[in-house]
Amino acid sequence: TSAATTRPTALPLSTVRFAPALGLDGTGPADDRVHVPVTVQGAAAGSGVRSLTVSVSTDGGATWTRVPVTDGRAAFRNPAAGRSVSLRAELTDTEGNTLTQTLTDAYRTR
Repeated sequence: TSAATTRPTALPLSTVRFAPALGLDGTGPADDRVHVPVTVQGAAAGSGVRSLTVSVSTDGGATWTRVPVTDGRAAFRNPAAGRSVSLRAELTDTEGNTLTQTLTDAYRTR
């Protein structure tokens, strides 16, 4: 719980940034193994991450598959041409704060 205050108070907010390599049209390569950079920003950046999981969906978010994150990159295979890729990050920081961030239809494949 949070106590009321009249003073400005910094909130321990974090976000996860995905940076897939996309073409100028915003699409990714179909049927290709990709390594998408994943960066934690905000309060949990640096050594403040207790756990981070990344999941991918290729059916608009109906089902999710957890993918490995190694050296700051999520590894998975893009779907066939014309399909979309959705990305989800679940983060817990060292203070116990949690974040679930979902990007539905983050990009399409070509």
